[in-house]
Amino acid sequence: MQIRSFARRRALTQLGALACALAAPRASSDGAPADAQDRCGGATGERLLIPGEDGWFGRLAPRGSPITLAASSINTEATWATAFAAQHRGRRYRNPALAFESGERARIMVTNALNEPTIVHWHGVQVDTANDGAGMDLIAPSGRFAYDFAVRARAGLYWYHPHPHGLTAGQTYRGLFGLIAVDDAEERAVRAALDVTWGRTDIPLILQDRRPGPAYAPDAGDLHHGFLGSIATVNGGRDVRLEVGSRAHRFRILNASNARTYLLGFADATGRAIPFTLLGVDGGLLAAPIRCEECFLSSAERIDVLLDLSRAAVGDAIVLETRAFDPMHFDAPQTPGAAPSEHLHSHAHAPTETETKDATGDGCAPWPEGTPRRLLTLEVRERTAWRGRVPDRLSSLPAPDATGSSERAFRLGFAKGSWRINDRVFAMNETPIEVARDAKEIWLLRNYHTSMPHAMHLHGFQFRVLERETSPDALARLVVDDRGRLATDLGMKDTVLVWPGESVRIVVDFRHPFPGSQTWMFHCHNLEHEDGGMMLRMKVG
Repeated sequence: MQIRSFARRRALTQLGALACALAAPRASSDGAPADAQDRCGGATGERLLIPGEDGWFGRLAPRGSPITLAASSINTEATWATAFAAQHRGRRYRNPALAFESGERARIMVTNALNEPTIVHWHGVQVDTANDGAGMDLIAPSGRFAYDFAVRARAGLYWYHPHPHGLTAGQTYRGLFGLIAVDDAEERAVRAALDVTWGRTDIPLILQDRRPGPAYAPDAGDLHHGFLGSIATVNGGRDVRLEVGSRAHRFRILNASNARTYLLGFADATGRAIPFTLLGVDGGLLAAPIRCEECFLSSAERIDVLLDLSRAAVGDAIVLETRAFDPMHFDAPQTPGAAPSEHLHSHAHAPTETETKDATGDGCAPWPEGTPRRLLTLEVRERTAWRGRVPDRLSSLPAPDATGSSERAFRLGFAKGSWRINDRVFAMNETPIEVARDAKEIWLLRNYHTSMPHAMHLHGFQFRVLERETSPDALARLVVDDRGRLATDLGMKDTVLVWPGESVRIVVDFRHPFPGSQTWMFHCHNLEHEDGGMMLRMKVG
């Protein structure tokens, strides 16, 4: 099977995107920015779905009560073909945002009304092997699985999604995922200082790129590079807008895309960047806030940001956008087993005349990774007083401590038709990573130059980024310290993006409270790579 040239595909799709941009209507009279549309045709200007107390992504706080999540098909015009349905205290939910106090007991029954097996992984929460939902146990069609665990996590935004090996990408894309909001005393203090309220001025944003229709049908190129959609969605809506007041707003952003990385930032109608404050990342609040203008967000990563619109005027429009960057994709050998002849960079050459035709066949231009796109428009509709402030210290997060650590190296690359870790692919009965109980290790993650970015996710443990070396030039303007780290590296992490040619050191404290040996996973969270075997089991004694 041949892998089509991503270099040619990227160039031709840029031309298609340009055609849409030229056809798009200009800014409206109220100052909305002129931008390429999410798809060819007129803009809809959908209102952003803000999760409430029920419905889609509604906030569900079990408070010790058992709940049931039913994986099932949807017979509506919703963005997704499937969802987790739930009922609790007289309210109905789809993909509920589960709200827990840190340390609270969770008792969750997952039932499967799909026609294929599934299982649920609680991404970022430390649970034992039996509850991790890593795919070693599956829920057969018409079956069920009972989870019972303590929510061992700092306050922050986590999420849950399927993890059946070989089926994860399709099930996640079709809609089986939801948020986990963990609370504690530090989070409540920050929320009070910021003067924000969940669902009003503290709003979760779920980013996912999609193709027209609910089907997930990847081709060989998608399996190699990752499944990229032509449509940008936020909380399930396209070309979304949110009416806001001239005050500070907190956004907790999850990248739920199968493979796409975003370079996120805010801008006004003139295109001028508007700074924001980074409050937290995957594993909760940073020690102190950091002022940023943009940051990368790869698949499965989360950021917690505050945007201060106190100086905005009524009628202003501010956009959340993803900006242009080099995605650094490389072509695979053209035939299985062939030597990597060129490994051309993704913008290596222009398309031929025949390659400029619509690449999707649906009349809508593709959206190549690394090309800019408006995601959300904030429309300032009223003057609003903001009585909050950003604390100098957000949490008691200590500095990373690698004292007494041993070092373990991992190589990320492509060989023999598969993306691999240390030249290995996933095997259900093998644990190539073995760690002593209570050990502390430095992991050196090295990505080959002839590779592509990989969002590496560790189950069971949060980690700290110690340094980045030989990073691509595009990261230079985002570096915040002499160890090459980015602002998003300075908190607790469960997923880290490693670029081609880059080496990233992380430190992992493998202490855990569970009896006996436990097994977890380490894998790329590009879901097509994960399903293709870029995943290793890890045993911690």
